[in-house]
Parts: sequence; C-alpha cells; structure tokens
Amino acid sequence: MKGNQRAVMIFGQPGSGKGTQADLLEEKNEFFHFDSGKFLESIVHDPKNTNNQEIQKEKENFDTGKLISPSFILKFVNIEAKKIAQEGKSIVFSGSPRTKYEVLGDDQAKGLIFTLESLYGKENLHSIFIKVSDETSIKRNSKRIICVKTGKPVLKEEDCDGPVRHRTLDKPEIIKKRLIEYQERTVPAINAIKELGYTVHQVDGEKSPQEVREEILTILNEE
Repeated sequence: MKGNQRAVMIFGQPGSGKGTQADLLEEKNEFFHFDSGKFLESIVHDPKNTNNQEIQKEKENFDTGKLISPSFILKFVNIEAKKIAQEGKSIVFSGSPRTKYEVLGDDQAKGLIFTLESLYGKENLHSIFIKVSDETSIKRNSKRIICVKTGKPVLKEEDCDGPVRHRTLDKPEIIKKRLIEYQERTVPAINAIKELGYTVHQVDGEKSPQEVREEILTILNEE
C-alpha cells in the first residue's frame, strides 16, 4: 500500500508522551495507533496463555521492566503492520521498534523498517523522538492511571467512565529499569534508523501535549 498513507515511528523514554501523541494522530489525523506495549500486555496477561511457556517467559520480562524478546515482538508487529496497510490506513507506532534487531531484522525475519518501506514507500516513513528527562519520566509514570474501559491513560479517575488501574511496569523501581533498558537497547535502534539515511526529528517532550502535537504536525507536513 503506497500513496497518501504514511507510517510514523515515535520514540522516547517511558513517560515522554509517545502514546498520547499517537492517540492524537489517530483521533485527529486518521492514523491507526499501534500501541506495542498495550498489544503485548494483552498477549502476556491473557489467561488463555497461562500454559504457554514462551509467552510466560515474556510475561516475566514485561512485568519486571525488561524489553520483550525482539524476535517475539517483531513477528507480531510485522504481521499487524501488513494488516493495517492492506486496509489502506496510515499507521503510527508508540512502542516499536525498540531494539536494533527490530529495526534491521536478520535472515529469519524482515526488520520493521524494511516491512514499512515495502508497504508505504521510504518517502512516507517518518521518525520522531520526544525528549524528556529521567526525572520527568519517573514522575509521569508513577502517577499514570489507566482507564480499564478504554485502555488509555487518564489524568484523574473521574476522567474514566469506569474503574482505573495502575500498570505493573509503572512502579518507580520498574521505571528505573526501563530507563536503563531504553539507553542500552532503544537508543541503538534510533541510531540504526539514522544510519539508514532517515532523519529522526527531536521534539521537546517537557512542553504541553498540545505544543508537542503542533511540533509533530509541522514536521509531518514539511517532510
């Protein structure tokens, strides 16, 4: 699927606002938001997968702040990306790719960047990095609550029409591990994309969500 459809990859530390910005692109600009974290959480926490040893191993990684095995996530993300493109939709990622392997793949699996190139065309791929401090990351994640009905973060319980919950991976001690994982594994992924000739645009995530949104729209409209 090539033409007016686009693929956007949003990077950033935990709590940088990746999901919020991807949601805004979905709501206002007709993108499909593929939230890798939410997608994987639904798999590893599905009671039907209790006896699946591979998935239970990934559940332990997920719940302790470690990244899901790259080969495990790449398989699912490639499949879902193809489905979305075949429906004629633009796609925005808020959690993939998170490792260099997920970007480039290997002889056994095509890297996500190459899958997206074949689906959307290289000229329609965009990479954005939302920058926040570690202090902001810990503060935001520690306060995060999820509306069970929508599966999305809310600022206050009254903003959700139903119960709310805290994610396992948003505990302060887990967030610190996630930040280390981010530096060790996701930063090389961003560098790999740059080495392929793509521009990774940096946006100040300390600003308000609306200001960040405006910057992202400016980037997408100028490319």
